[in-house]
Amino acid sequence: MPVYSVIIEGANFPPRLIDGAEGPLGFFANRIIERESPAAAEAAAVELIKAELKPLLGQRCDGEPNPTMYLDQISELDRLPEEIVNSGMTWVQMGS
Repeated sequence: MPVYSVIIEGANFPPRLIDGAEGPLGFFANRIIERESPAAAEAAAVELIKAELKPLLGQRCDGEPNPTMYLDQISELDRLPEEIVNSGMTWVQMGS
């Protein structure tokens, strides 16, 4: 089965997720996914990230923008890497 490196970009996440943040946050997250197609790999990556963010986000507060996630890049790999870290993301302050 093909293996993909899927980079997902997030935008408009609440600043309450990161101490000291003063505005909407974005992120980049890379997931290594073994699926039958690029579209299936993208969907699986988004679901993994949603599951990871759910306990952090909790209920949306009044006035917070709607967070979004979308595909930034996808690449087919020659093989499944020996070590895979399929969690975490790199947060960035949006607009900076």
